[in-house]
Amino acid sequence: MEKTTNRNTSSGADFRLVLQQAFVERCRKNPSYSLRAFAKALGVDASPLSAILRGRRPLTPKMKKRLGLALGMKLDEIKSFANLEAPSQSDFQQITLDTYAIVSDWYHYAILELIRVRDFKPDFQYISKTLGISKTEVQIAIERLQRLGLLDIKENGQWVDTTSKGLATNITDDLTSLASRKLQRQILEMSIKALEELPTDIRSHTSMTMAVNPEDLIEAKKRIRKFRRELCLFFERNKNPSQVYHLGISLYPVTRSED
Repeated sequence: MEKTTNRNTSSGADFRLVLQQAFVERCRKNPSYSLRAFAKALGVDASPLSAILRGRRPLTPKMKKRLGLALGMKLDEIKSFANLEAPSQSDFQQITLDTYAIVSDWYHYAILELIRVRDFKPDFQYISKTLGISKTEVQIAIERLQRLGLLDIKENGQWVDTTSKGLATNITDDLTSLASRKLQRQILEMSIKALEELPTDIRSHTSMTMAVNPEDLIEAKKRIRKFRRELCLFFERNKNPSQVYHLGISLYPVTRSED
């Protein structure tokens, strides 16, 4: 994988990842959780916290300590971020954490697919409203996608999905497995929500029960993979998409229409 633009190997950049992850986790538990609420919980103003999360404001040792303690970290944990690592090690750590987040959170993939939608707007507010996530989550996700070279934003404003470069480079099998389980859990939870809330004309939830020989499971998995790819190719033939869907095998929209 091509390493990213905007590389920053300072300890502040490393600690910023901790802040981003803490905010994203709270948003996931409570969809209405806001940056203002996060700032209040940390005992700081929302504006400078937003700038720190977006990398537009440096983290001083005093602020790092203040935020770390507010997050429940121990002093030795906070101090560890003050020790600069070798650039290659810091880059590797950041890529690993970023890749884990992308593999484990559904909306990173959804943003890349959203680019292909007919009425796509390269605007954080539009993406936030369409996917039902916070604007700060969108900003963090876009930054990760760019840093990993999976999203290229051209000088003319065009957004390009570059995921052919590969996604799981520089991440261990254990982390990939953990991230995959986390992603599938999110997708299942969203499928249940769609089952309960959406009309049948815009979703499909089907199942079947059958007697099987476990020895056939390897071949069955191959057929499932083939089916997924064929269905993906079928949808990609249409050059005028307007929604982003998940397939579980439950098929439901993850984007919100104006209706």
